[in-house]
Amino acid sequence: MAFSDQGPRTICILSASGAVCRVTLRQASHSGGTVSYEGRFEIVTLSGSFLNYEVNGSMNRSGSLSVSLAGPDGSGSLDGRIVGGSVVGSLVAATQVQVVVGSFVAEAKKPKQSSVNKPLFELMHCWKP
Repeated sequence: MAFSDQGPRTICILSASGAVCRVTLRQASHSGGTVSYEGRFEIVTLSGSFLNYEVNGSMNRSGSLSVSLAGPDGSGSLDGRIVGGSVVGSLVAATQVQVVVGSFVAEAKKPKQSSVNKPLFELMHCWKP
């Protein structure tokens, strides 16, 4: 996400495909709150958002990442089941992973005057059939 270091912006993950080989997830159903998985897992969903912001000249990042993974079929511990949760730590790719993101730059601009406040003549003059 090097392009996200270009200043204050928000990054939203729209979709992803590929496989991972190692992940640690926060899951309330497990004692200790986290569980780690190793092996090949196909990405079912990947979602999250991150906000880069500046405080006193220092860039900071906040956000979260959630994933749902399909376990391997066969003699693995998950046998094709779906697991998911909030990613805590690294999410390591097992194959090429394609992630589609949206990037939004927050700009502090004065809001434009809405058309509700414009005189009727201006509204009619702007409209051309």
